[in-house]
Amino acid sequence: MNFGQRLGIALSAFVAFAVGAIAVTSLLLGDNPAIFNNQPGSERAAELLALPGDVLLRLVVIVISLSVVIGIANLLYVHVGRVARGKVYSGALLASFGVAIFWHLTRQGDPSLLEAVQLPIESSLAALLFVSLVAGASRVMQKRADVWGLLFVAVVVLVLLASVPLAELAPLRAWRDWLMRVPVSAGARAFLLGIAMATVVTGQRVLLGQDRSYRG
Repeated sequence: MNFGQRLGIALSAFVAFAVGAIAVTSLLLGDNPAIFNNQPGSERAAELLALPGDVLLRLVVIVISLSVVIGIANLLYVHVGRVARGKVYSGALLASFGVAIFWHLTRQGDPSLLEAVQLPIESSLAALLFVSLVAGASRVMQKRADVWGLLFVAVVVLVLLASVPLAELAPLRAWRDWLMRVPVSAGARAFLLGIAMATVVTGQRVLLGQDRSYRG
C-alpha cells in the first residue's frame, strides 16, 4: 500500500468521523435551549446547532429514496428482459405494476385496489404460516423430543387454538395474551437491544476508521 492509498484511507476515515460526530452532536444537543441556560438568543443558537443534523437526515432520506427508485428501475429492467425470453410470471409482475401505478394516478390513491389484492395475499401468507408452524412442530418432535421441543409444540398449539373464534377457547386466549405480553415482549426487547448494540459497535468502527472499507 503506497502513501497515496494510505492518505486516501485516512481522509475517508476522517470525513466519516467528522460527519458522524457532527450528526450525533446536532441530534443530541440541537433544538434544546436549556443547554444555553435559556439565555437571550439561546433558541436561535439551539436551532443553528440542530441544523447540521436536519440537513444530514434529509440527505439520508434523499439517498434512500433514490436507492429505492433505482432498485425499482433495475427490477423492471430485469423482468422486461425475462418477458423477452418468454417468462410468464415476469409479464404478470409488469402488468400488475402498471395497473397499480395507473390506478393510483387516476383514482388519486384510492386504496380499494390495494385492499382487493393485498388482503387475499395476506390471508394466503397466514395460511402458509399455519402450515409451516405445524410442519415445524412435527419435525421438532421427530428430531428433538426433549423438554424444549415439547415446550415449543405446546406454545404453538396454544397460540393456534387461542386464535380460533370459539367461546369454549376463551381461557386459552388469556394464556396467549400473557405469552404475547411477557415472554414475547421480553424476547422482542432483547432483539432490539442486540440490534442497538450492533449498530453502536458498527458505528464506532466506522467513526474510528476500523471498518474494512476504510482500511483498503
